[in-house]
Amino acid sequence: MKEIGRIKTMPIYHYTEKNATQLLATKSRRIDISPYELSQIHMEIGKFISYELINEIDLEEYEINHPQGIKIGKRISNEKSIIILTFMRAGVYFGEGIRSIFQNAPFYFITPERGIGLSDIELSKLPSFRDKIVILVDSVINTGGTMFAVIEQIKEQNPKKILVACSVIPDTTVDIISEKYPEIFFYIFRVSTNKYVGKGKTDTGNRLFGTF
Repeated sequence: MKEIGRIKTMPIYHYTEKNATQLLATKSRRIDISPYELSQIHMEIGKFISYELINEIDLEEYEINHPQGIKIGKRISNEKSIIILTFMRAGVYFGEGIRSIFQNAPFYFITPERGIGLSDIELSKLPSFRDKIVILVDSVINTGGTMFAVIEQIKEQNPKKILVACSVIPDTTVDIISEKYPEIFFYIFRVSTNKYVGKGKTDTGNRLFGTF
């Protein structure tokens, strides 16, 4: 099922076949770019995804100074009730791209463990998620073990909505997500047929920070 400007696979939106995606993905996969250049590409991808997932968030009217006088514009409604949680460390720049659009939303870096999620100490340092919109940001979702654990922890606090933003996900994980979380919208930059290894020079964090 297709919608204008995006490919829809409930509950996953992905943009694998869009020309912009293919251009940015090509840049991000090259090994002859610097870690800094890669970080800037990740920020562009974060902005791209932000303008898509904003479809799940209400806008409100407000007055703006226009060349023709005072006019009515649109802005994100109650932006401070949106909480952005960015997975360290590969999600840092992807998250910064999202933050550039949601500039007034509380923004946190988190360090969950696979299959466990966030520690009690780390959870205690975060605000309540009750009735909030929570955006979870990670560069890569491989098997989903880490992301799923965090989702379960957040669901326990009855948030208003959970949105997941990710740069890339293997196609083998798509069906798992669709079955496991039909109520959560995943905004994925691209779905890949490659199997993510995540070691040495293939690790996204290492590539972003030059720590091979």
